[in-house]
Amino acid sequence: MDIIPFFTEARNVLDAHHDRRERVIKVSRDITAQSKKMVFALHRAAQRNGTNYDEAKTKKEEIMKMFRLLALEIDGPDYYRYSRSFAGGFEEFIEGVAFLHYLENNSLVTKSEINCLFQDEAGNQWLFVRDEDFILGIADFTGELTRYAINIITTGKYEQALKICRFLRQINTDCDILAGSTLPQLNKKMVALRSSIAKVERACYAFQIRGSEYPKEMYHQIIREVQSRYDQERQHIGEE
Repeated sequence: MDIIPFFTEARNVLDAHHDRRERVIKVSRDITAQSKKMVFALHRAAQRNGTNYDEAKTKKEEIMKMFRLLALEIDGPDYYRYSRSFAGGFEEFIEGVAFLHYLENNSLVTKSEINCLFQDEAGNQWLFVRDEDFILGIADFTGELTRYAINIITTGKYEQALKICRFLRQINTDCDILAGSTLPQLNKKMVALRSSIAKVERACYAFQIRGSEYPKEMYHQIIREVQSRYDQERQHIGEE
């Protein structure tokens, strides 16, 4: 029996698999990078106290084109075969979309609203979001919401920051139910989420209780230091 054709075919199948996986990883990295830029654009717009998020929405449209390329590679059963290779890009995109949705609507985006982004004009779903990717993306979104809350405290919008704090607590309660055996990947993100809530609570406390003790410029410096420590701790958690 000539086994050379068998191994030749096996080699071709493996080569095609690895080539496709590399393409999926590359597109996912591009989606991740553009999603981060989308989040940065949202923060810049929010700091200008405006409601013009056109730059972020342009980034969003660019990302959707990348998802079109991704959809060609993960059609059918290949979706689950390569899901670990593109999950990071999905989570980062959901983080950006959730932040944009909150800034425009003061509410949490739903999974059905995310899925609607991946429907054609006839309502056909050309790509869908796994439940775990949606939940993990929302968990990441809380970090951006924390940064936004701390920034607006320096402008004197204490009530708005307090509202965000309550919103974060509710997300923490909901995620706590899913963490553990149901979604173990969420456990590490829960550490960052609880740290985020504590940062907003301390910033609100500093404004409400101690803000009158300092000149305005000094108080702003205190809040900036809180924000800096938060960024450093969040980066450290992400590296673990």
